[in-house]
Amino acid sequence: MGGRTALNALLVALAAIPLVLTIVDFVVAQGNQALRAEVGRRQHVIVEGAQLARINQVLIREIAVAAVKNKDVKLHDLLTRNGIAIKIASPPAGDGKPG
Repeated sequence: MGGRTALNALLVALAAIPLVLTIVDFVVAQGNQALRAEVGRRQHVIVEGAQLARINQVLIREIAVAAVKNKDVKLHDLLTRNGIAIKIASPPAGDGKPG
């Protein structure tokens, strides 16, 4: 009888292994889902930052053009104080003849 009890205990333990592995798999899957959500949020922030950087560049360029076009010293000073140097490009030198 003692051998049969040991065999039953072993079979119960072996039957419990898939249940334990299923629970572990569920926990790991939940952790992966949380990590994927975090990666998605970070990716969104990175894309948003790149879009805002492009908008920022266009906005600064337009402000600089307006400052030069209207000879707005205050606007020019504001840009300079914020580290933006305005460089006025001269037209390309040529002999004045087309083509």
